[in-house]
Amino acid sequence: MAAQRVLSQELKQKYDFLRDVLQRCLSLTDKCSETEASAILKNRLALLQSVALFVVVGEVKSGKSSFVNALLGEDVCEVAPDPCTAVIQELAYGEERSKTVLGDYWERLTLPKTVLRDITIVDTPGTNSIIRNHQTITENYIPKSDLVIFVFPAKNPHTATAWELLSLVRKDWHRKTVFVLQQADLATQRELAVNQERVKQYAHERNVQNPVLFTVSAKRELDGASDSGFAEFREYLRDAVESGEVWRMKLEGCRDTVRKIVNDLLAKLRREEAAIAEDKAFYQDLLARVEGRREKAHSLRRLVVDSLGVSYDRLASRLEEDFREGLQIGTILSRSIPYLRDKDVKTWIRETQDKFEKTAKEEIETESSRVSKDLSDEMKAMLDDLSLAIAHRQERQQQGSHPVAADRLDILERLRSQLRDLRISDIVDEKGIQGHELGKLTLTGGGIAALGAVIAMATHLIAFDITGGILAAVGAGLVAVTLLWKRSAIMKDFSQKMDKSRDEFRGRLDQEITQIFERLFLEIQHDLKEPLALLDEETSRISSLAEEARGISEAADLL
Repeated sequence: MAAQRVLSQELKQKYDFLRDVLQRCLSLTDKCSETEASAILKNRLALLQSVALFVVVGEVKSGKSSFVNALLGEDVCEVAPDPCTAVIQELAYGEERSKTVLGDYWERLTLPKTVLRDITIVDTPGTNSIIRNHQTITENYIPKSDLVIFVFPAKNPHTATAWELLSLVRKDWHRKTVFVLQQADLATQRELAVNQERVKQYAHERNVQNPVLFTVSAKRELDGASDSGFAEFREYLRDAVESGEVWRMKLEGCRDTVRKIVNDLLAKLRREEAAIAEDKAFYQDLLARVEGRREKAHSLRRLVVDSLGVSYDRLASRLEEDFREGLQIGTILSRSIPYLRDKDVKTWIRETQDKFEKTAKEEIETESSRVSKDLSDEMKAMLDDLSLAIAHRQERQQQGSHPVAADRLDILERLRSQLRDLRISDIVDEKGIQGHELGKLTLTGGGIAALGAVIAMATHLIAFDITGGILAAVGAGLVAVTLLWKRSAIMKDFSQKMDKSRDEFRGRLDQEITQIFERLFLEIQHDLKEPLALLDEETSRISSLAEEARGISEAADLL
């Protein structure tokens, strides 16, 4: 390989700046896990001040290998009519001739040729040969090339695959190009004139504004003819070397490589931003659905509380009526005189309480089973709706045209699993409004629990459980007088306590169901907000990378 050339001060400054831009771009591609782009940039950095790389392309039998042989004045490239034997050959400067096999269909030749001191020439297989040349040439040489020489048969330059490759070279890599009409000895002057114009037309159509075109004949050059056209091509190369144009080609090639990589990255980041925005909209839609279900659930909660409150009111009214009847003077006296009573006051209170508990258990359990099913069905419908939306989202992302980050698919699957793990029956049926808990709620602190205290306070703690003879009769009379005197106050106090009990029942029931719902909705909202937070972090990361990419692009434009 030729030694590094001494650059002018201006070019040296540009190359130092270019090296910094390449290193910044390499850092960015590493952050983005763009291994192919990173490899291209590393190669560019490694060869930054090595000789320029000229890549020769064309279809099989276009005369490109003969062109290279004539240029070097030696048969170094095999002119193979069979495309199966075609190989990629790197032709580089060396004090001695040598060959190194680099891989399948790929070798490097070093030759003591003056022209190779400043350039390395790559002779490629035909663009229409059986090996996958577009991919091979593009991946291995076009990204690091400084000049691409397109060779066409002078008699027929309408070779589709070569022009397709030019479109790719210009569109993706913006490489400097030169056109050669080879085998001019096979065409008439009129054909040459027509085809020269046609090549320029095709080049213009592919955004080559001022195409450089040479018409040559390798046969005439090897025969020693002066009109082969190679003198003009060698003069072009000599001027490019002596004027420093090859270094400007290299600088421009590196600049265009950076532009291409950065533009590709920015396009990818924009797609990622769009995909993340779509993901965020999806989760926000789920949150909106949950909020809608939340409002509906609380409306249903109020209906449930009202429904159970009506049941409780009905039971409490019966209890109050039983208590009122139990305070009739005749009833009290009959329960106070041992020989007349069929049961004492304490027994009556206990039986009244037992009756209320049994009736409450039956009626409220029946009603709570009905309303809890409504609540459970509503919650299950919400979770089914969310799970179905997530499943459809997963399917769309897996079938989408752009790749979706695996971690975002994992988030969807994890969320779906979390929703499946929520056991609505446990939350609603056992801990909320089914019979056992409702029974406790009803009878703890309610009217029947305070019944004994009402009687005790009304009679100033006079004992009802009096047994035996005269003393019992005297005591019963005293109780009767006390109750008769206090009956209105007792009933008023009892009614007030029953009203308070009703309010407590409704309040505590409403609080219990509200807590159940809030726990459930908070858990679901947390599960939905967690991926939103991750998406916000990813949005911030992508924005930072995009800003870095734009900065590199602006720096490349200064070259």
